[in-house]
Amino acid sequence: MGNVFQEVRCGLRTLAKDPAVTAVAVIALALGIGANTVIFSSIEAMLLRPFSLQDPDRTVAVWETVPRQNQEHISATPANFRDWHEQSKAFDLLAAGHAWDVNLTGQDVAERVEGYQVTADFFPLLGIPALFGRSIAADNFGAGRASVVVLSHGFWQRHLGADTGIVGRNLLLNGQKFTVIGIMPSDFDFPVGAEAWAPLHFTVTEQADRTNHFVQVIGRLKPGVSISQAKADLAAITARLGREYPETNAGHGARVLGLIEDLTVGSRQFVAVLMCAAAFVLLLACANVANLQLARATGRQKEIAVRLALGASRWQIGRQLLIESVLVALLGGLAGLQLSAWGLDLSRRSIPPFIVQHIVGLKHLQLNFKVLVFTFAVALLAGILAGLAPAWQVSRPDLNDVLKEGARGGGISPSRRRLRALLVVSEIALALVLLVGAGLMVKGFRNLAHEEMGIDRQHVLTFRVALAESKYGDKDRIRDFYDQAVQKLQALPSVESAAAVSSLPGSWSWDSTPYSAEGQPPAAPGELRSTVEQSVTPDLFRTLRIPLLKGRLLSGQDGPSAPPVVVVSNNLARRIWPNQDPVGKRIKFGRAENNGPWRTVVGVVGDIKQSPWDPEPNLVTYFPFAQLPQASSSFAVRTAGDPLSLAAAARAQVLSLDTNQPPYDIRTQEQIISDDVSGVEFSARMMITFGIIALALAAAGIFAVMAYSVMRRTHEIGVRMAMGAQKAAVVRLVVGYAVKLAVLGLAIGIPIALLMTRFLTRFLFGVVRVDALTFAALTLLLALVAALAAYLPARRATRVDPLVALRCE
Repeated sequence: MGNVFQEVRCGLRTLAKDPAVTAVAVIALALGIGANTVIFSSIEAMLLRPFSLQDPDRTVAVWETVPRQNQEHISATPANFRDWHEQSKAFDLLAAGHAWDVNLTGQDVAERVEGYQVTADFFPLLGIPALFGRSIAADNFGAGRASVVVLSHGFWQRHLGADTGIVGRNLLLNGQKFTVIGIMPSDFDFPVGAEAWAPLHFTVTEQADRTNHFVQVIGRLKPGVSISQAKADLAAITARLGREYPETNAGHGARVLGLIEDLTVGSRQFVAVLMCAAAFVLLLACANVANLQLARATGRQKEIAVRLALGASRWQIGRQLLIESVLVALLGGLAGLQLSAWGLDLSRRSIPPFIVQHIVGLKHLQLNFKVLVFTFAVALLAGILAGLAPAWQVSRPDLNDVLKEGARGGGISPSRRRLRALLVVSEIALALVLLVGAGLMVKGFRNLAHEEMGIDRQHVLTFRVALAESKYGDKDRIRDFYDQAVQKLQALPSVESAAAVSSLPGSWSWDSTPYSAEGQPPAAPGELRSTVEQSVTPDLFRTLRIPLLKGRLLSGQDGPSAPPVVVVSNNLARRIWPNQDPVGKRIKFGRAENNGPWRTVVGVVGDIKQSPWDPEPNLVTYFPFAQLPQASSSFAVRTAGDPLSLAAAARAQVLSLDTNQPPYDIRTQEQIISDDVSGVEFSARMMITFGIIALALAAAGIFAVMAYSVMRRTHEIGVRMAMGAQKAAVVRLVVGYAVKLAVLGLAIGIPIALLMTRFLTRFLFGVVRVDALTFAALTLLLALVAALAAYLPARRATRVDPLVALRCE
């Protein structure tokens, strides 16, 4: 043990003798380890433990499916959920829930709260007890029961001042009194973003409803039951329901998958790509450190030869060099830990608050003990990997050759030159792969963020209002509220137009409705033939600048007593009535057996997309808001200047109508779409960071090799210049060697980058696309950086004084 301590002290002294090389090695490893720590922290927070569950391996999500229509992610109907609950033998518990719009009012407070209504088994299924009070249970259901609510830890802190005596008191939610029965712990975050939970009461009509798909179902498997067994169990039930209720259930199935997997499916692909990129950065850092350690050790070969001649063993020499590498790695690990802390803090601050609230795990993105252990394990492994090759090479010199060398310094053995060349070539190849991946990801994000969606997203302020059913149960009151609100908004200075709409492009609340149309055969049993339904006030098309293609737009004349009319998107018109004029045709919404009115198509407008992710525009139908008012709707306000400058005034105008109906989710239309693709933006930002690090490490590696090569060839260069060699010839000599290494690295990296591009194109469909121009430009950039990194030492070589170089002779 004493020898080890002595070797550690000796290693520290050796590192201190050459602080520049040590600093470069530490920084390189810090970048690699910091990148991996940030990604590992993201994996821990977002994929492994996004929230606490009693039995995460047995907790699953259950969805309805219609395989023949490629529908694999459909919310269940209340009646189907009831049958699953009663007939399934694979689950200990099954629970259902759906979103609940909540307005918190009282004592000069008017805030919107994200709520969720749940069945009795919801909290027992998740197995997380309340921090204070209790959670919802079976005794909170049934006729005559008082309205109760369970609150999130964040809600309790923000709105109630963390008052521990709140349990048992009343809150005014949507104009009704709800008794607070419990406060959940801070790590309870399901569904993501929910702040209040209340009992979900199904009416008698809803219990028999097999048409409205609006409940989300989760389950806990029985011990020993696998997901595949649960699928088979539900498959038998859904097949039976298909036979019993062919009009609504024929061809329907059920899908079962782990709850964490279900919630993180959108994050996994991006985190996996970033994890591979971070691993590449660490490999680059290790190659860089190995090169530096090899250069340092080669400069000490005479010292090592003397020690070997005096009786030291190769194991002792190799161990000493390995200890030095591990010391560098540990220093790099400490620096990397600090870098990762800064990186995580920067990441948290750069992610939009709306996304932090609604993407699972982002609220818990922080360093923890596991990450600390991981960091130092990676640092130790990196030190061992980076030090193995130098220790092996330098610990077995030819004593005769080394000890016979003159003061000018020994040459480098062919095997050592090959090793250094291999390290440089590998750095260039890895850097090219990372650069191409980063470039394609950044370009893909820009394309996605600026995807044409059929609207003009500039200068549009948006916000939502959810009217309380207890106060606005009557359609006339809903209609009057929105009519007055639109008029008040249009009266604001610099407002060009204002409108109300069910859901805005880029939002997550679009709803679909079944339809049947003149000239089309009725839907087959179990077929889901649907269109996105939008209730809009007349000026929506002017506000979002959706063009009119045929017929007319909706107007103020399309009131509640006017004939039922509708405007359809161009792609819906082509699908229903190909090669026909849709204006004047009739279309009916809802199930065929419903008594909804036939609506006449009065106009056709341009196609729009709900999201930049959608490969094709959506099938959209626009109803007059006056004929189909929606209690929960959005406002869109087109302004002449900065939309956010009107946010306070717009909020005040709406509150002047009813102080208990607060506007919420105030963002620009551009920000809504940007938030929708923020996961790609974050990934692209991380990838470009990794790409820049890779470029810097590759340049540093080439510079270090060339600088050391010039130092070792000082005598040779002096002889050449004494014999009349021109400076340009010396530059060509040094740069030529670097260019050969760069060309070899690029030759290896290009096919790997092509394979990586194909992988990313399939893995990140809709984001990364093959782009020859980007590929070629980044390859050229890396080649130029490599040439520049070699040119600087070459210029230094031309300043060698031949007399000084030859004086040792």
